Amino acid sequence: MTKQFKAILILIIGAGLLYWFFSRLDWTTVGSHLRSARIWPLVMAAVLINLTLVARSLRWQAFLAPIAKVSLSNLIAATAVGFGGLFVIGRAAEIIRPTVLSLRERLQPSATFATILIERIYDTVTVVTSFSICLLLFELPPDQAAAWQKVGGTKTFGTVLLAGIITGVLVLLLLRLKAEPILAWFSRQSSHLPQKLAQPILNFLKHLADGLSILLNVKELIVTIFYTLIVWGLITSATWLTLYAFGLNFSIMQIIFILGFGLVGSVVPTPGGSAGAFHAAAAKALEFLGTEPNLSASVAIVYHLIAFGPPFVMGLYYLIRHDISFHQLREMIASESKPQALTQN
Repeated sequence: MTKQFKAILILIIGAGLLYWFFSRLDWTTVGSHLRSARIWPLVMAAVLINLTLVARSLRWQAFLAPIAKVSLSNLIAATAVGFGGLFVIGRAAEIIRPTVLSLRERLQPSATFATILIERIYDTVTVVTSFSICLLLFELPPDQAAAWQKVGGTKTFGTVLLAGIITGVLVLLLLRLKAEPILAWFSRQSSHLPQKLAQPILNFLKHLADGLSILLNVKELIVTIFYTLIVWGLITSATWLTLYAFGLNFSIMQIIFILGFGLVGSVVPTPGGSAGAFHAAAAKALEFLGTEPNLSASVAIVYHLIAFGPPFVMGLYYLIRHDISFHQLREMIASESKPQALTQN
């Protein structure tokens, strides 16, 4: 699949989801809900979302500790620019954050890319585990519960998700314990691949193995889990405030249910911060909880702006403040194709 075809396909998916989301709404009712929303909870929610960037930066610093000592200010700048980019070009902006940090700290991109993957693993494990437990513990309204019977009900679906996430963690742990033979095997097999392709992959796997060493270090594991809990505690609080602004007072389990759906929507790499997919997923979660569709859509629209807008503003500030040279970027990417010693910590 060519890059052009893939980009067009993503745009079509995003446009289709946006059309489906907006076409079914009564805009008079949506406008009334938007005008009646309280402002101060939304402002507080925006502040909390930006605070997650600081917490993510502290966690990222811990992830990078086995590889290099990195300035917190540069981590915050890179995180702000990267998450701000999500609002413009969607998940394709994932490359921005590690690239900005690599440029400012003169680190190999493969090192920072690997830690981003580890970060995504932490976040996915946290949300999916919470979502699974949520499905096991609380009941949907009777009129909405029937839709879940197609997948065996909420408890069955929650059990499958929980088993899957536990299996995934065990696989990662096994990967770290067997990192040396796996890297040695790939090094032998990569002789059949072009050097410009094989070396970046080898570098990436090496740094991923280094980053996964956190799983074997109790102190580092506790620190990174602590920061992860702060990140998602702030996100949960921001979500509650956004709902409260519209007069909805949901329990922690219900908010986790919404976050689980939001994670699915945010995975779709459409521009505008997963526009369309995020709106549809968040609105559907609210409808499952018994919220009227037009109110659900109103909340989803504002929730999307709260989740992606404040980081965009903060990222724009750092982007203007820090000049990024594309020449430096090309040099750094080119350096990834140079052979490096294969060592293990």
